[in-house]
Amino acid sequence: MARRAHGRPAARPLADAGAFADAALDEDLWLSLMRASAEHTPILTDADLVAERAARHPDSENALLLTAQMVTHPAGTGQNAAVRHHARTLLDAATALPQDERPSEIQKLRTALVNAGDVDAATRG
Repeated sequence: MARRAHGRPAARPLADAGAFADAALDEDLWLSLMRASAEHTPILTDADLVAERAARHPDSENALLLTAQMVTHPAGTGQNAAVRHHARTLLDAATALPQDERPSEIQKLRTALVNAGDVDAATRG
């Protein structure tokens, strides 16, 4: 492990956090941990599996923010199309929720998809 000048371990990337896409954790806890990992190290391994699991939670602010983060910072490993597909599924499901149940972060996912080239996402909801 790399060391800083003061003998403390240097910060290490959390890129492999995506390997926990199928971890048997409570969904809210998993979403929170994955979102924090993606914010720290945006390019996750198994991003397609992470996005697929997040897409099951259209009412979750963490799912929307995590997925927007993955769309904004693509993995570059051939998983980008799958991530965008799951992101679009999540956006569609979130916009189908009754207006008073939609998470406020829906716009961040919509913007990330539009910026990634999915111009049809602009007309959703």
